[in-house]
Amino acid sequence: MDESAATRLVAAVVASKSADPLRALTVVVPSPAARRDVTRALALSGGSANTRVVTLDAAVDVLAAPALTPRLPLSYPLLEASIERILDAEPGRFDHVADQPITAQALATASFVLTGYANPQAESTTLVDEMLRIHRLAVALHSDSYYLRHEAYAAALANLDELGAIMVYLPTPVDAASAHLLDVMQKRGITVDATDTVHGSLVVHASDADDEVRALARIVRAHLADGIPGHRIGVFYGSRDPYLRLLHEHFATGDIAFTAPECHGLADRPLARSLIALLELDPAEVPRRDLLAALAGRAVKRPMLNDAPISQSKLEHLTRKQVPIVSGTDWDRLAGVEPDAKFHDAAIAMHGFVVTLRQTLSAIASSTTWADASTAIEALIDDYFAAPTSEQASADNSLISSIVRDMAYLDGIAPKPSSNRIADALASRIDAINRTVGDAAAAVTVGPLSAAAGRDLEVSIIVGAAEGIIPARRRGDPLLPSQLTGRTTADDIAHDRRLWNLALAAGRSHRIATFPRGSLRGGAEKVPSRWLLPTMEYLAGKPVGVVDWQKDTVSAPGIVTIESFDSAIQKVDSRIGVSSGSATEWRQRALAAVDARGRQSVLIDPVITNGMALRSDRLEGRFTRFNGNVSSVRELLRYFDGSVAPTGLEAWVASPYKFFLSHVLKVRALVDPDASAQIDALAKGTLIHAILEHYIRTVIDGEEPSLDRLLTIADRELVTAQESAPGWLPQLWDKDRALIRDDLTVWFAHDAADHANGWSPLMVEKTFADSDAVITVDGGVVKFNGSIDRVDIHSDGRVRVTDYKSGQAKYFSKLTSSSPTDSGVKFQLPVYGLFARTLGTDVVTRYWFITSKGQFDEVGYPLTDGVLDVLIDDVSLIHTAITSGYFPPRTTESYLTDDLLALVGKRGLERAWASLEDVPEIDSYRRKYERS
Repeated sequence: MDESAATRLVAAVVASKSADPLRALTVVVPSPAARRDVTRALALSGGSANTRVVTLDAAVDVLAAPALTPRLPLSYPLLEASIERILDAEPGRFDHVADQPITAQALATASFVLTGYANPQAESTTLVDEMLRIHRLAVALHSDSYYLRHEAYAAALANLDELGAIMVYLPTPVDAASAHLLDVMQKRGITVDATDTVHGSLVVHASDADDEVRALARIVRAHLADGIPGHRIGVFYGSRDPYLRLLHEHFATGDIAFTAPECHGLADRPLARSLIALLELDPAEVPRRDLLAALAGRAVKRPMLNDAPISQSKLEHLTRKQVPIVSGTDWDRLAGVEPDAKFHDAAIAMHGFVVTLRQTLSAIASSTTWADASTAIEALIDDYFAAPTSEQASADNSLISSIVRDMAYLDGIAPKPSSNRIADALASRIDAINRTVGDAAAAVTVGPLSAAAGRDLEVSIIVGAAEGIIPARRRGDPLLPSQLTGRTTADDIAHDRRLWNLALAAGRSHRIATFPRGSLRGGAEKVPSRWLLPTMEYLAGKPVGVVDWQKDTVSAPGIVTIESFDSAIQKVDSRIGVSSGSATEWRQRALAAVDARGRQSVLIDPVITNGMALRSDRLEGRFTRFNGNVSSVRELLRYFDGSVAPTGLEAWVASPYKFFLSHVLKVRALVDPDASAQIDALAKGTLIHAILEHYIRTVIDGEEPSLDRLLTIADRELVTAQESAPGWLPQLWDKDRALIRDDLTVWFAHDAADHANGWSPLMVEKTFADSDAVITVDGGVVKFNGSIDRVDIHSDGRVRVTDYKSGQAKYFSKLTSSSPTDSGVKFQLPVYGLFARTLGTDVVTRYWFITSKGQFDEVGYPLTDGVLDVLIDDVSLIHTAITSGYFPPRTTESYLTDDLLALVGKRGLERAWASLEDVPEIDSYRRKYERS
């Protein structure tokens, strides 16, 4: 409040009590916080004896409650429950949307506003008439036990004498109903209002809301350092999003004690969030993704195994990879896991958990009364939720238990419970919990503009003072036309303008406004609020245009421009405080004060030092541990101690860094079973391999080649594949299944021709390791392992190894006897041929493309000593690099999405690779593999 208003209020109270210091007096203030400030001011002036300071709502409660007892005030949740019941029984014109929760919420919001009016009337429209019909039915249901706001206002008017003398301070009615009551109070007593025009003392504008609040934190710290107590500083916003979150964040990191509405309330914390998530599950389906997300919140107890909860990572691995699950009957597959499987016990435990959870959720959903539903939810919390381990968790547990118990009273008020209604009812009651954190007696106040009305502060700050934020854009409510409420959009704007003036006037010494020039989410440039322009003109000493406001204020000492985050770090502006807004900002300033090459020695902080080293090494093109050089610990690399697969070497060539992640660190990206609607190329190839393996095995066992038998085996494998991949859409799978069967039919014809030419299968999926395929390279011995899709023998004694491919032959067209590894990128054929030499000296190798996509082509060559010499040379380079610890950040050259590299950051790796020029350690790799 401005100083003259404060002085006039104290003077008016003292004058009112001059003849009788104990005269009963009630001061009606515009906000709860103003009540504390006014009480303090009166206590210091000697005018507090027998003086009651109340808000308008508190005065109504004091006057009306005794008169209307035993009835209680009607609450919003009860009103919404009644409207749901009416929509269920008599939806009228809302019948097509009656089952949508938003319908009941919109009608309940409008109805709750109308509880302040005795007999609301408006020009007849279908929508408004239907809303009024439902409103009247809903409030009539409660007339015996609950009273409405208009009844409370009427009772308060009838009992105003109980307040004694009345003084109305800065009247700020929120609607026509409260305006009438305030008007009567003002006519019976004295009004003290703000009359002077007040301008701000400082304006700050920043690039976006984040930088704006960061600057505000510096301002607050500066005033605290000047000796202004925290409780004498207020920060007020016109929009909760994003300002409440940003103020919590920057004040917390800046060690500024503050009191504010909760940024993340009960609905955002694990217990409430997980409880609502469970109640929203369909018991028949229990989608895996939703259930695992609820378990990840740690509020729900995970399935137990050996008296310990199964880890979240194991549950993800179990239900994504080992037994892929989407929902529904997929869960039953866990019970069918073979007893000798490593994950059998975990699968059984998870299956039992889901079965009992389904039973519990079904019991809740089938509740016939709200009392039964309340009891069942309490049982769900007791059985499935972990005991609270912190003060906050204990408080949340108690509050939610109270909310759940109170839901029992919905019987006879709300419609019959259902799973959706139960979850919605609980969610709406949890969302309605708005608490304040912090100690109001000592901390900086943070709140909406309405919380500033009537405050007596040294420093008042309005944040977000940009057009569109203050004032906010408003749209008329079709359910509440102005004829019904007596209040237009212009009235609402005028109310907000008054709140702006009162918030600005609340600061005795400093009145500050800040605003962003842009948005955190991008979009158009923002301009200062129309209500801020008079202050900017006052500070600039000249007119300020809406378009050219930056040019018009560039030299004004009371208007501060923060160009960017970087400039604010490097340039200290005494007008907004010289101290850092947080410890992080202090470190950033310390680093910005020195040359980039000297920053690593500025701070004794290993995290920052490592971060700067990482950034510097990648930008400067130094090959270090931050971009794939782990040579300093190469003795830990044991990759070649055992046998290695040729595909592993191909993986190193394609992306050494990914090889390090997947083959050395054993990092895997789990596939989400319901992320793909149909079989992908890799899964399709694996499936065809399995079909051919089983078929060829029957031929090796002596059965005659048979297309019918091949297709029978295919049908069996296709059914198994579909069952193990529950995310595939049936219609797409039917198409893929038909294509696979068609390809197998054509393949059979090719295989029959091959057989007629003298070839017969000898082995299928032949595995080998260690001494079966060994080469000596520079620096040691490389032992290979693998699994050959097929080994055939010719009637003339030749041996042939075949590796099936389900893709296209064009990617293998460069393979010849003179280039058997395609310049060092493909090693399967020579390695498989090396093993085949244990079966015969005349060895032929081939890739066989076994689908119509690959046109059933063959690519291959005989295995010669020259082929093996090329293999040795190429593997020598790879062996040297891996054993030396070189895994440069080159990424794969593929149009396919790579989940692992996407998680790491493919573009960042590409930039790091581009900077590694003229690095001796990887020069041989670049010369051989880098494509021009």
